[in-house]
Amino acid sequence: MHRAGLAYLGARRAATSLPERLRDMRFTKMHLVVGGAAALVVAIGVSIVLGNLPGGGAGDDAENAALLYNDGRALPADFPGTHTALADLIYAELETRYGITADQLYDEAARPDGYRVVLTLDKALQDAAEDASGQTGVAAIEPGTGAVLCYAGTDPETGADLVGAASPHPPAAVFDMITAATALEAGASIESWWADDDVDVTLAQAVSDGHDGAMDTVAGEYGVETVLDLANGMGLTAIADAEGTVRDLGSGDYAGLTASDLGTYPVPVVDMASVYATIAAGGKYAETHFVGAVLDSSDREIEPAQDVRTNQALADTTAQDLQYIGLGESEAIEDRDFFGVAADFHGQTTESWFVGAIPQLSVAAWANGAAADAGGVSLWRNVIDTAIEANGYEAEDLPGASGAGEDLTAGLGDDGSVDPSGEYCQANPDDAACTGSSSPSESESSSSAEETTEEPEPDPTTSEPEEPDPTTSEPEETTSECTSWPFC
Repeated sequence: MHRAGLAYLGARRAATSLPERLRDMRFTKMHLVVGGAAALVVAIGVSIVLGNLPGGGAGDDAENAALLYNDGRALPADFPGTHTALADLIYAELETRYGITADQLYDEAARPDGYRVVLTLDKALQDAAEDASGQTGVAAIEPGTGAVLCYAGTDPETGADLVGAASPHPPAAVFDMITAATALEAGASIESWWADDDVDVTLAQAVSDGHDGAMDTVAGEYGVETVLDLANGMGLTAIADAEGTVRDLGSGDYAGLTASDLGTYPVPVVDMASVYATIAAGGKYAETHFVGAVLDSSDREIEPAQDVRTNQALADTTAQDLQYIGLGESEAIEDRDFFGVAADFHGQTTESWFVGAIPQLSVAAWANGAAADAGGVSLWRNVIDTAIEANGYEAEDLPGASGAGEDLTAGLGDDGSVDPSGEYCQANPDDAACTGSSSPSESESSSSAEETTEEPEPDPTTSEPEEPDPTTSEPEETTSECTSWPFC
């Protein structure tokens, strides 16, 4: 059904260069830092909104627009019309968190004193994501804050949103990180063992090598409710069932969903970016949001009625181990650590995914049909490369495996037994379950019982019957070599 792979060794795609005025703005901010924290807060607040930083900054356009990028520059005037689904999400968030409706926003003619909204969208990343053609969807989220830095993907034929819950897609192996997180949270280690269709593998191998059967075993061990409850806590808000009905995971309605089919139930692209952002943030979930600030006509920031929700969804050791499992080749993106999973789903068409993160940014990329020929990784790389260049993200090392959890073997068989000829015993030949001496006390008691029952028979006889004694002791040696495990 799908495949998974962690490393991408292709040539680095050239990043989009920044406009000169954005470089000037960053330069000014750096100087403001020297002036002190208080001056920095005031200066950035005024400069981003009004666009009066030296060198141009956001320019006069920022003053005359309802929606602004996160650097203060105005979105195109036709943005709400060309990005209908995204605009609807922004307006819905404004009403929920601020109690403000779209007809209260700035309009030069009708409402010159209306509110202006500074969005979380990064212009450089949004432009890079929109460079893609065909059926594609890309979302980038900042770990720890939940800020959406880019959200792009519209069906070229129908105009449907391809990134959100309205058009989810089968996740294939990119869902495996959630299933693995369930096992780790339950106390298993990355070296716990699980039965695949024809081999036994560790949890780390099951994810990194794309062993569907093993991941189904893991999901079945803990149950679909447990997996999806954790998924919801990590940022997955919706999932579609086999009939295509989208379920709100917050409602807890999992009826009819099965553990073995979790990789086939469609999920939103933006939610997978959120899930991996939670992993990148050390297990901290932050609610996905598009609104960074709302300003009144006097350039004062309006306090939201509802803050962005955050919670510790995973133990930090779980997040650390998931990063280790998904660790990619550092040569792929400028000698820096990243983690991610690539997957293809083969249905009526081939759908290609790559979801992964560096410590500063999580990106989910999906492509379908002809757009999937290059794989989701090319879309992911374009956004990640642009972000590194535009935002100056420094390379950070991931911490490596935590060593937490137990090296369980319960997932190898329905009765918890271990096959002495299987992969587990090949990797752990000294384990008692593999040597046939898992119950030595039982073997000893059995042999001693044989001795006590056989000894009385030859005692009354003469010394002649004592000759068979060596022969009777020889079978005892052969029976000690267990050839019918686990009955020894």
